Amino acid sequence: MRSRQRVIIHQSASALAIALVACSTGGVAAQTAPASDQTPPQPQATPSSDEQVVVVTSFRRSLTSALAVKRRETGIVDSITAEDIGKFPDSNLAESMQRVPGVAITRGDGGEGKTISVRGLGAQFTRVLLNGMEGASSTGSSDIRSGYVSSRSFDFSAFPSELFSSLKVRKTSEADVEEGSLGATVELETPRPLSYSKDFTAAVSAETTYDDLRKKYSPRFSAVAAGKFLGNRLGLAGSVAWTERHTREEGWSAIDILQGSVNHFCSPEGYTPQSPATSATNGSDAENCSTGNPRLPNTTENVDNYTLVDSANTYVPRTPRLIRSDQDYTRLGATVTLQYRPSEHTDISLDALYSRYDVERQDSSLSALSFSRSASQHGSAETSVVDAEASSDGTLVYGLFNGVDLVSDLTRSKYSTTFSQLNLKIRQDWGKLTLNTYLGASRTVYDKPMRTQISMYANNVDGFSFDFRNNDRFPTLNWGMDVSNPDNYVFGPNSADNTVNGVLAMQVGRDTTDNTNGEIHAAYQLTDWLKLKAGLQYREANYDSVSASRVTQNLAPSLPAGTTMADLTSVLTGFGSSLPVNTISGWAAPDYDKFDSVFGFSSQTGDYALAAATEATLDEKVNGAYAQADFDTSALPVHIRGNIGTRYVHTDQSGTGTYSGTPLALTRSYDDWLPSATIAADLKPNLILRFAAAKVMSRPELSDLLPGTVSIALNTRTVSSGNFMLDPIRAKTADLSLEYYFGKRGLLAGGLFYKDIDTYIQTLQRNIPFSETGLPLSLLEGSSNDADTIFTVSNKTNTPGGTLKGFELNYQQGFDFLPGFWKNTGIVAAYTYTESNIAYCTDAACSTTITAALVNLSKNTLNTTIYYEDDKLSMRLSGSYRDKFLLKVPSGRAGSDVQGNIASFYLDASASYQVTPNLQLRLEAQNLTNQELGYYEDSVRQDSLYSSYSGRKITVGFGYKF
Repeated sequence: MRSRQRVIIHQSASALAIALVACSTGGVAAQTAPASDQTPPQPQATPSSDEQVVVVTSFRRSLTSALAVKRRETGIVDSITAEDIGKFPDSNLAESMQRVPGVAITRGDGGEGKTISVRGLGAQFTRVLLNGMEGASSTGSSDIRSGYVSSRSFDFSAFPSELFSSLKVRKTSEADVEEGSLGATVELETPRPLSYSKDFTAAVSAETTYDDLRKKYSPRFSAVAAGKFLGNRLGLAGSVAWTERHTREEGWSAIDILQGSVNHFCSPEGYTPQSPATSATNGSDAENCSTGNPRLPNTTENVDNYTLVDSANTYVPRTPRLIRSDQDYTRLGATVTLQYRPSEHTDISLDALYSRYDVERQDSSLSALSFSRSASQHGSAETSVVDAEASSDGTLVYGLFNGVDLVSDLTRSKYSTTFSQLNLKIRQDWGKLTLNTYLGASRTVYDKPMRTQISMYANNVDGFSFDFRNNDRFPTLNWGMDVSNPDNYVFGPNSADNTVNGVLAMQVGRDTTDNTNGEIHAAYQLTDWLKLKAGLQYREANYDSVSASRVTQNLAPSLPAGTTMADLTSVLTGFGSSLPVNTISGWAAPDYDKFDSVFGFSSQTGDYALAAATEATLDEKVNGAYAQADFDTSALPVHIRGNIGTRYVHTDQSGTGTYSGTPLALTRSYDDWLPSATIAADLKPNLILRFAAAKVMSRPELSDLLPGTVSIALNTRTVSSGNFMLDPIRAKTADLSLEYYFGKRGLLAGGLFYKDIDTYIQTLQRNIPFSETGLPLSLLEGSSNDADTIFTVSNKTNTPGGTLKGFELNYQQGFDFLPGFWKNTGIVAAYTYTESNIAYCTDAACSTTITAALVNLSKNTLNTTIYYEDDKLSMRLSGSYRDKFLLKVPSGRAGSDVQGNIASFYLDASASYQVTPNLQLRLEAQNLTNQELGYYEDSVRQDSLYSSYSGRKITVGFGYKF
């Protein structure tokens, strides 16, 4: 059996640690650093008894050693390691991962990275293992964009990056790797105490981040310590990290794009047919759109404007609005690892991991609500078109209107994500036979104790306009009144004609995910070139979702005598400093504390009591087994290494819930055989060819499987439900890569990948009257909705699938051969091209389909880092480009095929200076380009759907090693 060297990479400060690394057997030795350059090593996985620890220092030497380790690889595995003790390359794990080839990130509130997609496959298809166990991190997001990450998907913003020492991205599958990934398996590891070179190692860091949009400072602290005892047989390591953050996001949103004829507009006087029809209740007649709201004269200009806008071929923003989302959060993380190695043949480690992410968010918006409402809701049928202009493709680029209902809205949310995990690993080596056992349990609690929406109205306002003619992404908005004057708004119960004068909605909930895991792995070295592996695994996931809303739904109470709107509001100020157009600087907005002091709704009693909670559960049990043969031989003309094997998994699924008051209890089970093969051929000493093929599967989100679960949002008129009978996504994959190594740390690599997706899971949306949903009309009580109100109904469904293919290019080089300053520079670059053709259902029965690219897939992604490093100073400039990608197929709206996300480019910079061997000063700048987060609707028109900016972040701080 060949002796191996294990490279422990200790990167110097501010080095980009994208070491394209993985763990494998086989043989290219790493270069060792001169003794005079050695510093305490990074904590890494524990070396086995035949491995020699090699300490590598400085960024450039670490790249050299990382390439040496990559050359030993069989499969395609990229990795990122901490730059120093307790310091990851970026303050956010997702933002570090975007440096890996094929990885793109999705940014959330305040522009912070939240989830990843690998080769176009989103977060739900990427499994994240924390110290070997599947991790789930449910979190919320801005109410302005809606949605949250749940059950299986992993939100990286919930964890401090300082807790982890390494991160690996496995892009190919092997039988001994746990199933469940279609995109990649990400492995996060906390420090191993016996891997440090010193008996005691410790480091602390402190930073503060300035948000130039929020105008606030956010502190961040971390500490790491590790000690070895009993003659280096016992090790104890711990880390803690705490962050307080204040972010802001500002912009505009349309919510949706509608055909102008969906809700109709108020026709000019004498026009036939008359819209809206005569109604004594609403005050609609031949001269008036509604009470006190006269129709426009019957002139050619007025008729032309009306017929232009009130058309199925004209596309109008559903709810034009300005938005501000402020997020204040604290994030606490801690790890403890106890490691015991009584001999070179035995290794026992006990890991505990804890993270708590507490968020208070305030979403404010100023909206023109009429265009989203029907005639029965006093919507656009009571709105007159004063002036209008449309583009050749039908987009309404300018509109001036009378009789528009405006709303100033505040939604305050509090939620927390608490994650805890405990796992035990035991490795026992008996020469040719090695046995590894694993036991683990984790819990994720996403607690939503408060989500309260307060809306105040200004109805039938004349002179509202939006104008895209100078900027097709962000309109100029004129509100037709002084929106900063609280006396121009009302708040109270609906009028007799059902005019909405105010909204007070309350919701609470809690989602809990419990995971347990037990496994045993055996490996037997049959010959010098052949190793046999086998293993058993049992996993169980329990997901429980509880939610409740206010009994009286959205009904607003009457103002107490003597109370004015000025008593209940505050003026939002300083708006728009980062926006690309001139806009108002603020508006009168509901003040949560003032409203609560008057109405006392936070007590959740009396008129503000919550209805009985609804609950749904999902239990998933997985029994798995695998057999695999690893081979490594030089008997052929070229050195060949690899593995071949198969994995079998049996899944039992059960769930409970209710539908229209009827209890549901469902069960099902299914089986999967997942064969795989991986080969690496050393064609020449510096040229490696790799091939991998496998059958893979990815299970649906646990939250999507909840039986009978229905979520209703009356203010946005949406209904979503679970689908217990969803099948997993199954695919056949193939990967081929060629790597050429040159110079001291040069790499030029290219790879092809192909996935044949047998079945996919999509969100199917339909726009139907509430009466056709099958839900009781009693759910609409207290709102302005009725049986005929159009709701967007969505649920997950299986589709026929399709193909995904592409290639990756990776270039890495240090410019040591250049003179002077330039010899300390280098570059790391990765480009990925991906294309796909997925069949999407267009109706509930999937009788018809359309073909489009995979949701969340960008055709082109490019990540580049240019660095400089000498003995004291380290600098890097990193750019990340992501092509546009689809968010929703089909869009759910007639006349529009898709919704998408625009292309983006983020530019970050960092620098550090090593003042002493122990003290390092740090400076980082994020989002230097103030990149827009933008959505669009329709692949041809690409109408602006959402456009926001989160500003730049500047961080200064220090790190100190003891």
